[in-house]
Amino acid sequence: MTLTISTSDSVSSILTHVKKALPESYVESDRMFDCCTIIDEFHANMRHHVAKGDEAFRWWLGVDHQGGVIRLTFQYTGPCFDPTQVRDIMPQSIEHRRIGGLGLALISQLSDRIDYSYHSGVNTLSVDVNTVEFPKEDESCL
Repeated sequence: MTLTISTSDSVSSILTHVKKALPESYVESDRMFDCCTIIDEFHANMRHHVAKGDEAFRWWLGVDHQGGVIRLTFQYTGPCFDPTQVRDIMPQSIEHRRIGGLGLALISQLSDRIDYSYHSGVNTLSVDVNTVEFPKEDESCL
């Protein structure tokens, strides 16, 4: 399934479509919350950074699933911007922190695999979230 999304679309309407496209076992997975957060953060980046003030701007979200993995494919036209190359976020107080970068760091932390490509003016970010295994779980916390 592929959705065409405008900057004025609500996150809740986007998530409703995404959940309808997935089998119940995926939607009921604890990792679905991670998918929702990733979509919310990406949509916020589109609204506030990429298409700020551009009511006509559209981006696309592909949703696929196989073998317990949800793949979210985000695409938008514009200059090349590889979010996988964004610098690490340095720990610092909120009063001294510059705006930007935290959403992309969160997307990276919540995903199990993330890939980026740029072809013919289109940015493509593919994010995989494993709903069966939790490879990011730290056993020392259990």
